[in-house]
Amino acid sequence: MISAVIIDDEKDARFLLRNQLSKNFDQEIEILGEADSVEAGIKLIKSAKPEVVFLDIKMPSGTGFDILQQLEEINFEVVFITAHDDYAVKAFQFSAFGYLLKPIKTSELKALVEKLDSHIQMLKRGNDQRFKVLIENYGDDRKIKKLVVTNMEGFQILNIEGIIRLEGDRNYTHFIMADNKKITTSKTIGEYEELLNEYGFYRIHQSTIINLRHVKGYKKGDEEVEMADGKLVKLSRYRKADFVKRFI
Repeated sequence: MISAVIIDDEKDARFLLRNQLSKNFDQEIEILGEADSVEAGIKLIKSAKPEVVFLDIKMPSGTGFDILQQLEEINFEVVFITAHDDYAVKAFQFSAFGYLLKPIKTSELKALVEKLDSHIQMLKRGNDQRFKVLIENYGDDRKIKKLVVTNMEGFQILNIEGIIRLEGDRNYTHFIMADNKKITTSKTIGEYEELLNEYGFYRIHQSTIINLRHVKGYKKGDEEVEMADGKLVKLSRYRKADFVKRFI
């Protein structure tokens, strides 16, 4: 059973989440306590030592990030709870964190709980680094900088600008980096298309997403795009016109 605490300044929100968890996941989640402020939340985490913290982002006394930054060690997983901050959701997606949107839907809570146990075991050792990435991605300039990519060993933190391309391989995706590294994750390439689209990436083929920053040229007759590492990648004829318009 996974031990958890709830930190949210809204009493009704805490009650509704606790009720949903106890009603639907009483065999999976044990609630050790609740807190309604930054100060109380820090004390609760230190005393209860939970495996999971359901954490509201914005509270009158501060933010959920204030709690994380004031803790000496982060050896638990966090499920952020947010209402309408679209940028926060994007930051969570890039940093591989769980989050729930208010009002919380039971179906979304169920999906999160089902993968929570394995997620905790796989990533617990690297939580400090992952939270640093999240805080950086949620910074004042509102610009996503890094992507956390999970794999069987744990995770890798990738600088977005250093990604040359993504190559799809059935249920896997390979990240080809500017430093000649190749990182593989057990997620499909389609899961990254929407995530990276507004950050200068473009899907030129069913199995290839490229970083437009690393394009060196285009061979019209062969319908191939030359990348910064010298690799020639195939351009789908259905995407040719749209691709060319991005440069001309």
